[in-house]
Amino acid sequence: MRLKRKNAQIFIVDDDPLIRYSLRELLVREGFAVQAFEDGETALNFLEKQSCDLIFADINMPGLNGYDLLKSVKEHYGETAVILITAYGSIQGAVNGIKLGAFEYVTKPLNDEEVKLCIDRALEQKSLRLENLELKKQLSEKFGFRNLVGNDHQMQKIFQLISIVADTEATILIAGASGTGKSSIARAIHYHSRRKNQPLVEVSCGALSENLLESELFGHVKGAFTSAVADKIGKIEKAGEGTIFLDEIDTLTLGLQVKLLRFLQDKKFEKVGSAETIQSNVRVIAAANRDLDQCVAKGEFREDLFYRLNVVKIILPPLSERLGDVPALVEYFLDKYNRLNSRHIKGITPEVMKRLLSHSWPGNVRELENTIERAVILCAGDQITPEFLPDQIRTTSRMDSANRMVPLHLAVEDAEKRAIAKSLQHFKGNRNKTAEFLEINRTTLYQKMKKYGLLELTFKV
Repeated sequence: MRLKRKNAQIFIVDDDPLIRYSLRELLVREGFAVQAFEDGETALNFLEKQSCDLIFADINMPGLNGYDLLKSVKEHYGETAVILITAYGSIQGAVNGIKLGAFEYVTKPLNDEEVKLCIDRALEQKSLRLENLELKKQLSEKFGFRNLVGNDHQMQKIFQLISIVADTEATILIAGASGTGKSSIARAIHYHSRRKNQPLVEVSCGALSENLLESELFGHVKGAFTSAVADKIGKIEKAGEGTIFLDEIDTLTLGLQVKLLRFLQDKKFEKVGSAETIQSNVRVIAAANRDLDQCVAKGEFREDLFYRLNVVKIILPPLSERLGDVPALVEYFLDKYNRLNSRHIKGITPEVMKRLLSHSWPGNVRELENTIERAVILCAGDQITPEFLPDQIRTTSRMDSANRMVPLHLAVEDAEKRAIAKSLQHFKGNRNKTAEFLEINRTTLYQKMKKYGLLELTFKV
């Protein structure tokens, strides 16, 4: 949030009435809201009732002097900047004040241009801090638990595990097929850890060759190889005290696995072409598309590296094993792409939901997200109908759905949905009779109709 200059609140604290008057006149002409006080104690009492953005404070005042005022402001009102006012012969005292946390100092007699420049710099710095805090808040909301959707019992256990391990120093291994949401889990772990204000750096290990990946991770020095025309900082060093997420770690060559193992053991590394050892305190989260146990058994992945990575393992199920989450995911993606594309799609038809629940989702959650994004962009009405689905989903046959293996709880839900729909048809939509026949109350019937997309079901009378 950019702090508007004209909205800034400024306090003047000086026992010299001439300084108070002249400085106040200048600041009022510049459009600031100004309060003037003859001593620090009165200013602090007023600060409890009304916040301010900037304080001009004389160093030498009876009672609570400028240093004491500065210390109290920094302790209790950290976002308020303090500019010290000092006589020319006491500049060393003002420098000491800056060491205590003052933003700047100005000398008597006050120079109008110098004062205005100090104000602009102080307000600009505060605006940048506010924007940074807002950005961190948005990142936390974007990549935190709000972004993890799932009512399925498997996902709920995963969310509980994340809440336990996020703020620890444990290395995390996330396993699951492509598109199951491994990167979202890694971001949620980072943004709920004590490292959340530090960088999160992501590396796709499968996208680079061995030499390029080594340079990407550890960096290189000029001349290390033919195309190394300048020094390069690697992703591990860029992550600093934060988190590095190594995606598709199952694609690492055995040579790189050795170097990564050494780094995990000692938290030390060397840039390519350099003998200088660099220490790192970065946290490592890794993800694999393939089963690393099988990779170890085949000799494709080092067993010692596997155990270093596998301190805490999170296994993400494919979407086909948690189809009960499809309605919630659809609602989440509808809201997301409505906002991104300025659309106002209210929902999907029951027929679309049936097709989505009948699809095998080989691309997992990513495929579902792409499906909803495409439908939102193409749909001209306020509801998504089957015509806006990709061919492979629109033409999914009932036979495929009937022959596909599903978890028991989904089979039960499917049978429940069909029983409710059949009863509603029999009683021509009469919910009282349907609820009585099914031996449930009307409220429960309504909730289940909403859950299964049966509220818009039409009936022959």
